[in-house]
Amino acid sequence: MKKFFALALLAAVAFVGCNPSDDSNKGGGNNPIEPCTEHDVDYVLNEVSGIYYSNLFSESEDVFNYGLVLSNQPNVYDIFSGAVTLLPNSQYLFLDLYTKTASSNHSISFKMPNGVYNLDLESSTAENTAGYEFTNLFVTSSEDGVETFFKSGTVTVTDDLIEAMLIGEDDKVYHIQAPNKLIDNTNNWGNGSLAGEFSTLNGNLQVPFNNVDDLEIYGDCYGDYMCVGKNLWLVYIDDYATGDEFMLFIHADASKSAPVGTFPILADISKEAILTGYIDSDGSSQGSFYFKLDENFDVAGYAPLKSGSVTISVNEDGVATAKVEAKDDKGNTLSGTCVTDYVTFYGAEEVSPFSVTNKMKRANKKVLAPRAKVKPVMALTK
Repeated sequence: MKKFFALALLAAVAFVGCNPSDDSNKGGGNNPIEPCTEHDVDYVLNEVSGIYYSNLFSESEDVFNYGLVLSNQPNVYDIFSGAVTLLPNSQYLFLDLYTKTASSNHSISFKMPNGVYNLDLESSTAENTAGYEFTNLFVTSSEDGVETFFKSGTVTVTDDLIEAMLIGEDDKVYHIQAPNKLIDNTNNWGNGSLAGEFSTLNGNLQVPFNNVDDLEIYGDCYGDYMCVGKNLWLVYIDDYATGDEFMLFIHADASKSAPVGTFPILADISKEAILTGYIDSDGSSQGSFYFKLDENFDVAGYAPLKSGSVTISVNEDGVATAKVEAKDDKGNTLSGTCVTDYVTFYGAEEVSPFSVTNKMKRANKKVLAPRAKVKPVMALTK
């Protein structure tokens, strides 16, 4: 348990000056936030990024969690992993806020609900608190960075302004302001991905899928993994004889017991779609890919899927058809139609009706870890 220090005098100093009720300090409309110089550390950070976690990490089902980053850098979150890319000469205030006001548009787009959020050293996830563990400031220079945690203070949110008045564990008073503007994550899939072309293909690829006894379509449902109002399915289309595999991240409506239909390949988390493939800042593949597997089912080649569509259907006899028409990051076309009765889709609660009991033994597949909050990796990207 963290020891609480009573700093009455320091707290009194912290809240003098830069009156938050003064309209001139508000960031809404055409009125920029005016800088303040009354405290040990004063920042105006005009960029606000965020992830809505619904009640995933709350002790109470009717308390909802918002993770914000106030920064001088825009769109800092990888919406899938929650990781943040830290850039030189930047400031990042991470806020872990809890309220009884849910986001009507999930994590797709939202504004932080108004309220006063008190720093909670116990990280209890109670209403109107800011959890200690994930509330901190990270300030970078051209070479390194300094992380500061806090021992008391408040975050006040109004229609136009997010204002943090916090006392650091270094005993300094931190006053940080940002506009309370709409956070739109619609097209933020792949944020923080490495730039460049990563496909190992040297031309177009047609996968024949003609080894009938070695074909399989398999999928697991992870529920509303990213809190966007759609279920995330991890689906594999395999020819084990040739080592050809498509791995698909499919966002499907929650009403569907299996990921059937025609899905465009997009980086838009608001739609029913197959989410594009990318390489994240750790060098790991995320999203939808083609893989070439060797005899040990190790990856020998790959291509991130960037556009096109996939159609999946299952007939009344339990035969599944998956038709792929895609392009990779080099513009190569990848296509193929897999027809098999070795098909299993495991739903969020139970096996879906579209399954067979004699499902073939499958190679080791990627399994998503439970959705988690992560702290930023303390390494600078230059």
